[in-house]
Amino acid sequence: MDFAMNSEQLEFKKWIHEFAVNEIRPAAAHYDEVEEFPWPIVKKAAEAGIYSFDYYMQVGGDEQGQMMVSTLEELAWGCAGITLSIMGTGLPLASLASGGTPEQIQEWAPKMFGTPEDPKLGAYAVTEPGAGSDVRALRTTAKRERDGWIINGEKCFITNGGIADVTIVVATVDPNLGHRGQASFIVGPDTPGLTMSKKEKKLGIRASHTSSIAFQDMWIPDTQVLGGMEKLEKKLERARSGQSTGRASGALATFEITRPLVGASALGIAQASYEWTLEYLEDHIVEGQPALEVQRVQ
Repeated sequence: MDFAMNSEQLEFKKWIHEFAVNEIRPAAAHYDEVEEFPWPIVKKAAEAGIYSFDYYMQVGGDEQGQMMVSTLEELAWGCAGITLSIMGTGLPLASLASGGTPEQIQEWAPKMFGTPEDPKLGAYAVTEPGAGSDVRALRTTAKRERDGWIINGEKCFITNGGIADVTIVVATVDPNLGHRGQASFIVGPDTPGLTMSKKEKKLGIRASHTSSIAFQDMWIPDTQVLGGMEKLEKKLERARSGQSTGRASGALATFEITRPLVGASALGIAQASYEWTLEYLEDHIVEGQPALEVQRVQ
């Protein structure tokens, strides 16, 4: 298999890198210091065509998967925090795209991004104070009421938590079934019962908004059950009868789709670190010699 990038992919990679050079790098130090969400940069990304549902549709057609990987690598070269601010909506979008009905995708995916004039955000709410990747330990509950669901619980370390217009929430609907008794719910903007309880003060990636969010008697209609009620009822029926539900967890499936992109971001950060180190050593003197010529530095 040939992993070399073709001319179209190389041109795409160059385009993303130029955006990082011109828009992200100059603003990186400021947003890291003030710890504010970089709305002006996200708006520029939307105007450039990087932040939109159409963009994800475009890169999704790349059979080699190089275009999305290149995006995360090059943007993270500019700033990891601003990159997560731009690309964080991709996580809830992955959940919506993989588990939602065609009607739900058509309705909610555009709402996650808004327009270049008025960009919006999405959030994916899984992690809790007592449960991270171990989704079996989730304590947020959803109970049937009034042709819908009442959700109660708390999530923590949520990217875009509390400031997103669309939040995908994973909750337990049948505690007796463990992770097989969970469902995902689409929560729209200004839904009563959803509050941001704490914004995290972080050591790094500070431009990205990370917070805890709480749900208190938050009502969600059946139409906003991810995948629809019929799909959920069949899943629960199979689980109660001891049959396989098809996969271990919808949340873990979403993570599996997106985790390679975290690796691509790390590669971009490493590239930037390497370049900064070389630049520093070129101008630095150790024991009367250029630092690059000192053996221990080499």
